[in-house]
Amino acid sequence: MTLRAIAHSLFEEAIALQSPSNIVRKSSETYEPHFSNASRIFPVAIGKASVMMMDGLLNYLNKKHQSKIYKQPIVVSNPQVNNSNYNFKHIISSHPTPDDKSVAASKEILEYVSNSNANDLVVFLISGGGSSLLSLPADGIQLEDKIELTNLLLASGCNINEINTVRKHVSNIKGGRLNSAALPSKTISLIISDVINDDVSSIASGPTVADSSTFADAINVLNKYNIFDKVPLSVREHLKKGKDNSSYETPKDFSNNITEIISSNNVFKETLYILAKNKNFNVIKVDKPYEGLAVDDAIKLYEYVDSIDNQNTILISGGETLVNLTGTGKGGRNQEFALSFLKKYINSECKKDICLYSVGTDGIDGPTDAAGAIVDNETINHYHKGDLDIDLYLSNNDSYSFFEKTKSLVQVGATGTNVADVQITIIK
Repeated sequence: MTLRAIAHSLFEEAIALQSPSNIVRKSSETYEPHFSNASRIFPVAIGKASVMMMDGLLNYLNKKHQSKIYKQPIVVSNPQVNNSNYNFKHIISSHPTPDDKSVAASKEILEYVSNSNANDLVVFLISGGGSSLLSLPADGIQLEDKIELTNLLLASGCNINEINTVRKHVSNIKGGRLNSAALPSKTISLIISDVINDDVSSIASGPTVADSSTFADAINVLNKYNIFDKVPLSVREHLKKGKDNSSYETPKDFSNNITEIISSNNVFKETLYILAKNKNFNVIKVDKPYEGLAVDDAIKLYEYVDSIDNQNTILISGGETLVNLTGTGKGGRNQEFALSFLKKYINSECKKDICLYSVGTDGIDGPTDAAGAIVDNETINHYHKGDLDIDLYLSNNDSYSFFEKTKSLVQVGATGTNVADVQITIIK
């Protein structure tokens, strides 16, 4: 088996074990008393993993509490195949940039949960991607302005926590406002984390949890990256109003909401670690996440790999890196990470047989059909045959085109989960 085949099999096995359906079904057992005490149950799922998260919940509820389920549960996801056998309303929304579908989905969910009362239970299933899939701009802000803001944030180099700090303060559904709409019912939020520090207020911009960030924080983010004066006027005016008037602020405390993170990047890395151990490799799990620029963190990972003497080792790492968009090419952070790693690997004239497999666990890397990319001997052979200029592809943020030509894209389709990115690096 080739190194890339080993890496791919590890990833596929981990995806199966971390199936959102299985995780939610098992977690639901913990909340049986809440299901039993509720008059009605309102299931809502939002995010890239929402289809299979709802599948797991309904698998549990249909056995004991089917009669309590209110009307048709709602699922809002990015475009993906619905492989569930259960009945729910599946709304396809937009990602990574919101559009009219995101607004329509937000209004439908708010209307659904607003029908609950103090004797009911609303179950929110939250996963990454929800920030775009649900978008309801604050009063006075047009959707086009929100889209322009989102594009500026994505291109600025700020991290996901900073992006969501801003998003929460220009929205009528993020930053706990969805949970507010469900009051006075009791609510449970089961969350698959796609942010590295597992900050529940940042995952999908925290629609169901209290938010400690402020309008002043949002303005500071925009100033930090020198884009405050570039965002639409309606956004600037709204943020200034919110800073001066506390009644605009996001909710800071809830007493009706139970919140639990049921999967995360760390959990996925641990799963990979165990699977790699079973293949009789020496396995190292890199605990510190990669959260800097992809081109820089790839070099750090390469230097770590190059320092390892044991020639039968697998490194498991992860995180969510950043891309500084200066070019007009096509790619994603995992592909750019892999391309920077390849450049360092080649320039170092290393004699070790190394394979890097860098992918997004959701199966989607940036605005492409790839999950990420592979660097190995096969990549290098195609690179030499094609007489390609790595620096040119890096400077144009065109990693997708490079790895397409070197037959090293990872294309697995939507996986049904979303716990940020992982790197499987094999030294053989």
